[in-house]
Amino acid sequence: MTRRSLRVRLVLASVVVEVVLLSLLVYNSHRLMHAELSAQAEGRLEELRPLLNAALAAPLAARDLATLQEILSESRNEHGIAYLVLHDHGGNVLAAQGWERAKAVPEPDASLAASHHDETARYDTRIPITLAGQRYGTLHIGVSTARQREAETRLLRQSLLIAAAEVTLTVVLLTSIGLWLTRHLHTLTDAARRMAAGDLDQQVPAGGEDEIAELGRSFNLMAQAVRDHVATISRSEARAREHAGIAQAEQGRMSALLSAMSIGILFEDREGRTIYVNPALRRIWRLPEDLVPEGMPALELIRKSPNMLSRPDHFSRHVLQVTSTHEASESFEITLADGRVLTQFTYPVRDGGSRIIGRLWIYEDVTRERQTAEQLLYLAERDSLTGLYNRHRFQDELGRMLATGARFGREGALLFFDMDEFKYVNDTYGHRAGDSMLIRVAGELGTLVRRNEVLARLGGDEFAVLIPEAGESEACALAERIVRAVAQIPFRVEGQNLRLTASIGIAITPHHGRSAEELVSHADAAMYQAKESGKNAWRVYRPDLDASRAHVARMSWHDRIARALDRDLLRIHFQGVHSSTDRRVTHVEALVRMVDEHDTERLIMPGHFISIAEQSGQIVDIDRWVIDRAVATLAAHPQLPAVAVNVSARSFDVPGLPGEITAILAHHEVEPKRLIVELTETAAVSDLHDAQRFIELLHRAGCSVCLDDFGTGFSSFAYLKHLPVDAIKIDGLFIRDLPNDRDNQLLVRAIADVARGLRRTTIAEYVEDEETATLLASFGVDMLQGYHLDVPVEDHPALHGDDGGTSREG
Repeated sequence: MTRRSLRVRLVLASVVVEVVLLSLLVYNSHRLMHAELSAQAEGRLEELRPLLNAALAAPLAARDLATLQEILSESRNEHGIAYLVLHDHGGNVLAAQGWERAKAVPEPDASLAASHHDETARYDTRIPITLAGQRYGTLHIGVSTARQREAETRLLRQSLLIAAAEVTLTVVLLTSIGLWLTRHLHTLTDAARRMAAGDLDQQVPAGGEDEIAELGRSFNLMAQAVRDHVATISRSEARAREHAGIAQAEQGRMSALLSAMSIGILFEDREGRTIYVNPALRRIWRLPEDLVPEGMPALELIRKSPNMLSRPDHFSRHVLQVTSTHEASESFEITLADGRVLTQFTYPVRDGGSRIIGRLWIYEDVTRERQTAEQLLYLAERDSLTGLYNRHRFQDELGRMLATGARFGREGALLFFDMDEFKYVNDTYGHRAGDSMLIRVAGELGTLVRRNEVLARLGGDEFAVLIPEAGESEACALAERIVRAVAQIPFRVEGQNLRLTASIGIAITPHHGRSAEELVSHADAAMYQAKESGKNAWRVYRPDLDASRAHVARMSWHDRIARALDRDLLRIHFQGVHSSTDRRVTHVEALVRMVDEHDTERLIMPGHFISIAEQSGQIVDIDRWVIDRAVATLAAHPQLPAVAVNVSARSFDVPGLPGEITAILAHHEVEPKRLIVELTETAAVSDLHDAQRFIELLHRAGCSVCLDDFGTGFSSFAYLKHLPVDAIKIDGLFIRDLPNDRDNQLLVRAIADVARGLRRTTIAEYVEDEETATLLASFGVDMLQGYHLDVPVEDHPALHGDDGGTSREG
């Protein structure tokens, strides 16, 4: 880019300012003239209106057409009017001058000023013709504005000529002044450029008494000062190089680096004396501020710390072992009395050769990392709501009990039970009341089990107790205590006193089963035998009762599901999934319901028939039905972003299902990306190879995949690397009561962080209050689903383009 001189910039700036001001002046003059001329024309027209009315009223009333035509002819010639057209009260043309009678007259202009730019150069208006208060017709007038335009044009042209002349004179004058002012500046510029290039022997002429001459003398003085200063610097740099100035700068940078580190650093010399500690080491060991560590042995320095070591002898022995070697040490953990944990690592320091000149000690406070690891380990085997062991730990303990019993020929007991009215409390008073019930029950049961017994919450309102090395009598005694303890728990919700009861099933190994699956199944069957006896009771497993009851129940539900499929008794309800930032509906989830064949007004929830359908294989037909209806819904509602459908583990075994999905999408002409397929984590992990194959085929079809119920297993993070899903839905167990559960907050935040690192979208279900929704958004969870945002309905607002969702209250 060409560099402009000061003279050019000065002239350009002045010209720009003057052009702007003159433009404003010309514009304002033109505007004022236009306004004045328009006002005069309006005045003349206002004076003309009554005259025309007076002249035309009487002949118009008398229907004297010849007189009317004559008046219009004279008026047009005298007043510069373009045309006149007279209509009677019925809109008929009675007389016209300057206008064709058959041609429609123009619509009136809003004002004379508004018609100024009209290409017709005419102002169109109308005048009502009245006589004695009665209207006889309307006179349409076109007033010529050509003269006004000509006058304005002449004024504008003259103003522009004057402005152009003034700008020209200004440019000439400023150029002359600039040439006079800057005649010596080029000399100064060239001298300064040569000095910048290294030629310091520069002088400029400085004759005269004006400001330019004074500037020249100042430049000469500056040039001499620069020459002197450069010479001084050269001598100083030579001396600095002779005294290792470069090494000092490097030492300063290294000191700054060590001071900025959060890891404690200690250097000692060959004799073990401290020569440097950084601020982080002082903070970690909390050394007194007035303590001077230089010259002190490392062990003695640590002993100056007010921190108490949990094992001082162990620490001292380890330090002595390290200092007696010339090798790097392994990481060593130091536990302090205040609970903090430090790691220690040492490394020998050598000079340019192989000679050891000292040792480097590195200390790091890893307390938080250890606490996080312990917390994650706790969460891996504990139920987040009640603090009892979870299903994962229960399965481990059950396997251990069965293995020990089989090895030594010992009995063991399993108590399996749930709350009789939990669903009623949950549905009537909400999940908070249900969670409160579970917490109360867990607290009471915790006082009844012994140290060698295992009490676990398996999910929902299901609990289990393992009693190693116990027979039927011990199990029955504990079951009786549990039933009585639960019945005595005072529980009050919304002013109502509720009586809690539990039904317990007992199975004894090896009599009722030698495998975990068999023992749990029989304990569950015994629990239902207790419920059938009237609830609030316990029963030991009886095979004869179980076989008949289970067979009848399975056959009944098998037939009902088959009839529902044949008679189109399945329904889909939709629940919105919302963005955590703006709460808009990103997509909806399709939830299947069954119409009760005996009462068509009643819907049966999936919890009653899905498990039977999975056992019988009918779930594959249900999956196909849901997918087909969901895709049909997408086709019928193109404004709906996407629909998520759940696919069971049994569908993994259907090789052609992804192809069927592709065919359904093609049949309905729906983009595959609008269909989201949800797989449960437990189903995917149970057969990882089939799940990977199934997900890959869905991706090839163009569908998105979501991993549902994420977090139910501690190994979830590990499996997530091997399952190429697009999104994960965090299990609702971690979301309920999230604001009051710090353990779940830690886990949910970790899931969101890991998912974000792996570029997975996160969805949180069971969001039932605004506090939970806000907290999840702060954790970085992408989407929210739950009753706080909307409830499952058949005709969801998102089907009609409403992305704001529906509230529970609405």
